[in-house]
Amino acid sequence: MAIIAPDTLVSAEMITHDFIWHGAGATCDEAREAVLSAWAKHRREVLDRFPQLEAKLPVAGEMQQHFSIRYREYVRGGGYQGDDRLV
Repeated sequence: MAIIAPDTLVSAEMITHDFIWHGAGATCDEAREAVLSAWAKHRREVLDRFPQLEAKLPVAGEMQQHFSIRYREYVRGGGYQGDDRLV
C-alpha cells in the first residue's frame, strides 16, 4: 500500500521573545496544533526545572493571546521566493 502525500503543506510560525517556533501540517489547524504542541513540551521542560516561572509561561491554548501565528501554504513541486510562488 502506497502512502500518498498531500499536495499542500502548511507551515505555522510563532515568534516569541526568545525563540521562533515552527509547525507543519496538511491544514492550518494541523500546523497550529503542531507549533502549540512544541511550545507545550518546551513549557513542561522549563517548569520541571524552574516551577516558579509557571505564572509567566502561558499554556498553549493562551499563546495566541500573546503572540501571533503566521501561516504559509506550499504546493508540492512549487518554487517560492519569499511567500511568492514562482513555479
